[in-house]
Amino acid sequence: MKTEIVNFVKDLPQEVFSYNLSLDEGLYIFVDLDENGNLISFEKGVYKKPKPKTPVKKDNSKKAKKNEASLFSQEKNDEEIFEEETEMNPFFKRCLDIQSNIQPVAQTKIFNPIKKIFNASCTGFTLVFNKKNLYKEENKVKYFRKDEILESLKEYFNSAKQYIFGNFEERFFDAFQKFTFRYFSEKNIPYSLQKIFINAKNDFKVSIYFRSLVLDKCGRAYLTTNSSNETYQRYVDNKIFNKDVFNIIVEKQTYGIADSLSTFNDKKAFLKHKTALFELNYRLTSQEAKMVWQFFELRGRKILSNPLPIFIDKKELNEKAVAIVKEDEQIRYSEIIKKLFEETKSDLGNYYLLFFQKGELIDLDFVPSFQYEIKDMQIEEIFPLGGKVVKKIENVFEFEREISNRIFNGQLVNETKAGGLWLKYFDEIKYDQKYMTLNTFNQVLKYRKAFYDYVYKSKRESIQDFMFHDIMLKGILDDLRADEYDNKKKSHSKWYPIREKLNIWFSLYEYFNFNLKQEKPMASRIKEHLDMMQKLVKGEQQLQNDDEFAFATGQVIAYLYSKSESADRSYSRLEPFLQKVDCIKLQEAIKNAFNTYKHKAYSNNFKKPFADVMDYRTDRNLQELMPTILAGFFANNTLFAEKENDEVSTIENNF
Repeated sequence: MKTEIVNFVKDLPQEVFSYNLSLDEGLYIFVDLDENGNLISFEKGVYKKPKPKTPVKKDNSKKAKKNEASLFSQEKNDEEIFEEETEMNPFFKRCLDIQSNIQPVAQTKIFNPIKKIFNASCTGFTLVFNKKNLYKEENKVKYFRKDEILESLKEYFNSAKQYIFGNFEERFFDAFQKFTFRYFSEKNIPYSLQKIFINAKNDFKVSIYFRSLVLDKCGRAYLTTNSSNETYQRYVDNKIFNKDVFNIIVEKQTYGIADSLSTFNDKKAFLKHKTALFELNYRLTSQEAKMVWQFFELRGRKILSNPLPIFIDKKELNEKAVAIVKEDEQIRYSEIIKKLFEETKSDLGNYYLLFFQKGELIDLDFVPSFQYEIKDMQIEEIFPLGGKVVKKIENVFEFEREISNRIFNGQLVNETKAGGLWLKYFDEIKYDQKYMTLNTFNQVLKYRKAFYDYVYKSKRESIQDFMFHDIMLKGILDDLRADEYDNKKKSHSKWYPIREKLNIWFSLYEYFNFNLKQEKPMASRIKEHLDMMQKLVKGEQQLQNDDEFAFATGQVIAYLYSKSESADRSYSRLEPFLQKVDCIKLQEAIKNAFNTYKHKAYSNNFKKPFADVMDYRTDRNLQELMPTILAGFFANNTLFAEKENDEVSTIENNF
């Protein structure tokens, strides 16, 4: 896989690496020095990221001013409030160029890991720090950490020195060292620079960049971008590997283990692979390791989508995918694939799919063929919900949105406030009864990987019919138990989600069955059952099989419950019926319900089907017939008389 990542980065246009780069808020100073480290001139600017302006509060504390001013001199300081700029002018663009070429490859590999005061740059010609890190407060008195700062500076420049080569670089390096130590230790720094530093906000980052060296009264040498970048490249080449002890040299080329791909858990024995036949996985050259690091840097700046496809031998598709994200950071992966699909006019494939979580690569797999479109999948409104009679599912991401996320009660995919999607296929999910039932929690953990493979890797075999039926039945039973009935509105809280799940279940009942034997579609069987009930009511037919018995049973239970005068008319009252596994036990429960309401008037339409249900016998486990029983309960009921139907229409539609 490392080869594919390296080739992916290598093929990207150079401008990609500047996408989404933003200058950090803070104070920026370019200094011009002589060879003794004396300040000749400087240029400064304060950058603030564009956002609504808020009034700047002045610190009128005389004590604070005195403590800060005493850093360099006792001279009276006239307070200066900087103008904060938000436009990326040439000055700030140069700052951004420098900022992007001084970043540490890891926070454990900064130039001063002990004190960590100067921790944001890895070159000997810049100094970056947060002003607040220069002070400590004890007993409500703030003081300057002079000794610690000087110690940190010494460590910083000692680390930087090993990457400085040649007379030109060394002269600049020496001058910048002298200036920096004098800046933080002596009192004769020019007052103009004192004011800039003293009035900088404590939470702003301060960046001091060495710009030019005045050699004599007539000459000046500028630190070129190339020279600065060369020192940084030496640092990267040296620090890009995890541990030097694993480095080897082959034909004058150093190979090592990339930090970005491997970590060593010497202090965590339980994470070490004790049974592996090898200690290391693979080594890379420093250039390859840098490209891998750049890859993860692009991921961190949201230049790459998540999940991310890396196409093999399709440079133009990789570039197109990155360009799409650049145009819209919040674009969804489904939209990226849609655009690529429309461009290629065929199913995509032959790519590695990478999924990241919290900056780490959590899943990687090769996708030989990705089938974007779905054929012959549609959801019928077998139980009317007021929408389209037939809803076609045309691609895998419609399946994810309209099917999988709904059957998991919205716990698989969430929409973020920014308009993106939060995919929970690999997240650590904690059970909270306020947001999900224990069953939903278990079902998500149990089956989410299968749905991820189905949608994102076109592994059509990953969802089996037994899994689908298990999810649907338990999800509907959950909704039945959680239902609440509003007596004023005559409505059920789970009226819609139950019917929605039933429509999905019965429309796709046979879809995930890959056996050669194909049964009659469940949707068609329910329509036939409704016709059967009409004949049953008229006495033109008797119950002929277990399936018809189950549907008629659901109709009878629904009719009996329409007679209830209880304050609790929720679907949870179906529990005594749905728990039965034996035919006779179920008939006894139905008889008890009938006796409870026997003083009520019953329609002639009810009498014949009721008698047939009570006379029917089967040895089959009724849990196997649960889908059909539920279908009979929630389908349009044929047992009401015409006048009775008018009187209880509201109850029937909501029961």
